[in-house]
Order: sequence, then structure tokens, then C-alpha cells
Amino acid sequence: MVVSIGILAWNEAETIENTLLSLFKQTALCQTDIGPKKYTWEIVVVPNGCTDETAAVSRKVLSQQVALIANPDITWAVHEIAESGKSNAWNRFIHEYSSRQAEIILMLDADIELAQPETITNTVAALLGDPLAVAAVDLPLKDALKKANRSIVERISTASSSMHASSSPGLSGQFFCARADALRRIWMPKGLSVEDGFLSALLCSDYCRSQPDPRKLIRAPNASHYYETLTSLSAIFRHELRLVIGTALNCYLVWDFLIFATDPRGGGAGELIRNQLENDPNWYSRLMTNSIRNRGWWVLPRGMLFRRFSGYDSYRGIRFFRWFMIAFVGFLFDFPILMVANRRLKSANLIGYW
Repeated sequence: MVVSIGILAWNEAETIENTLLSLFKQTALCQTDIGPKKYTWEIVVVPNGCTDETAAVSRKVLSQQVALIANPDITWAVHEIAESGKSNAWNRFIHEYSSRQAEIILMLDADIELAQPETITNTVAALLGDPLAVAAVDLPLKDALKKANRSIVERISTASSSMHASSSPGLSGQFFCARADALRRIWMPKGLSVEDGFLSALLCSDYCRSQPDPRKLIRAPNASHYYETLTSLSAIFRHELRLVIGTALNCYLVWDFLIFATDPRGGGAGELIRNQLENDPNWYSRLMTNSIRNRGWWVLPRGMLFRRFSGYDSYRGIRFFRWFMIAFVGFLFDFPILMVANRRLKSANLIGYW
């Protein structure tokens, strides 16, 4: 079985070495057989619009590690593209660079660290072991959890993220595993922001041809990765602002357009997007601008203001009180972010989000 590992990178020269080193510590890459199956691995790095040494660092680390690990069933490649943008890089990897023989595709961000040596093994096994699932995720962990002594901001941040373990799995673009044929039926609009929400919506709804089925997305046991803990309030604000605007745009795209425009008997929303892009590369930008113009003063999707308070029925007793206090603090932080996001959307000030 061929597994294609895609790493999309934009100016990640300082972080991608650590990501690749953690990848080569995975037990899956150190052996040719996992259970009854024989695996062949390809690692493809796609630096897009980089102005640093991301490509050079990737080639150096990959050549060294492949030679060191001495597994003949591992190949690698680095494909540089001039145009920046994760959605464009994703399309190029899925539809051009990944092996046509690949049955499983693993996507990694270039700034994470795989936490457990069996993360890839367990994620692939979970996906193959569930015939209903089209994608499997691990547990995202903030890297501050590795610290013995954390600051107040880090403690609050890690307390919030620790709740993910007991919640329903969500697709994180930082790391996920999916059936290759499922991903090859999807094309991302140019400039799409928060691509993981878009992917999750399409995969769980059979490409907008049916009601979403959460069983199509599963979390693998004993699998996790670390990502950077933001400690600066300004950095957290910018990050959350990007997520809010990107999530709003995904709602306009998926639930206000694709769900109605997609023929349930046809090829699905991915095929519809591909046709639209072939006719007009700026189709997505025009669609979003028109969608925002047709809204009133509050353009953000309903429910976003109180998003922190969803899922309360999962907690009881002292855990409910702890959840409520964290949710309330999150709401106080969210409020100015949502106001700024709403203003930017109304003024079409979306530079950097398309």
C-alpha cells in the first residue's frame, strides 16, 4: 500500500527541520511491514511562495534521514511553486505531485512535532479499520504542555486545549490522514482560508450531496502532535481573527452556496468548484464579496458570538464549573475579535484572507 505524506510549507526554514526529524522518528517509517500489509511511503514537501531556505533545508534533511533510516520503501521529493497560498499548494499536491498509486494521504503542517512514535501507525490503522470513515485525526496538543513550569497565559491556553480529548473529533489541517480517492474529489478555491473546516464539511456531507455524517471523521487512539502555543495577546488575537473570518467565509461558501448548488446525483461540490475555477479563477472572491453585500449589519454567521458555550451537556459537576469559567473567559476574549471581524467583512477588508 502506498501512503503519500504531503507537507505544505510557506517560509518554514526555521521549523521544518524539527517537523521532518519527528516524522522520521515514527515507527511506521522504520519498518516495511505493519501487520499483514506492506507499506511504501512517499514524502512530498511543497514550499509555496517562499522567500527563505525552506526548500533547501527540506532537501538536506530528507536526503540525510532517508539515507540514515535505510528503508528502500521511502521516496521523497521537494516541489517548489512560485505562487503562495495553502489552497493552491494543496491542489497541486493532491492532483499533481502525490502518487497516483497512493491509497492513503497524510497531510502535515511544516511547524508541528509528532508527539508519539506510533502516531502515524495508529492513525492509518484507525482509518483502515473503520469502513465508514474517510478521514482520521490525532489529538492536537499545545507545546506548552511539555513544560514543567508554565506561565499564566500558557496554563489558561493549555487548560482550554485539553478539553479536545473528550470532545468530538474535528479535522485539523495540522495533521490528518484520509483516503486518497476522497481527497482527489475535492478542489479548493484559490485563497481559501481555514481549509480544514472546508475539508471537514465536504468529506462529512459526501461533497454536499447529503446531510453531514460525523462518523466519517474519527480520532485515532494514542496519536497526537504538538503545535506552537501562542503566548502574546496580539498573536492570539491575530490568530483568532483569522479563524473567525475564515470560518465565516466557509459558512458562506458551503452552507449558503454549495449545499444548494450541488446536484446530489452529480459528482459533488468538488467537481462544481473545479468547473467554476476553470471558467473564472477569481470566482471564489466574487462569490464571497456578493454574499457579504447581501447581509445586514451583522454579517457573521448566527451562533458564532456564543460559540464558546456549545457542548455544555458533555460536562457534569465540578467539570461543568471549570468548563463554564474557561468558556466565559473565552467569550470575553472573543467579543472584540468578533467585532473587528464583522467590521472587516462588512468593509471587504479581507487582504490576507482570500
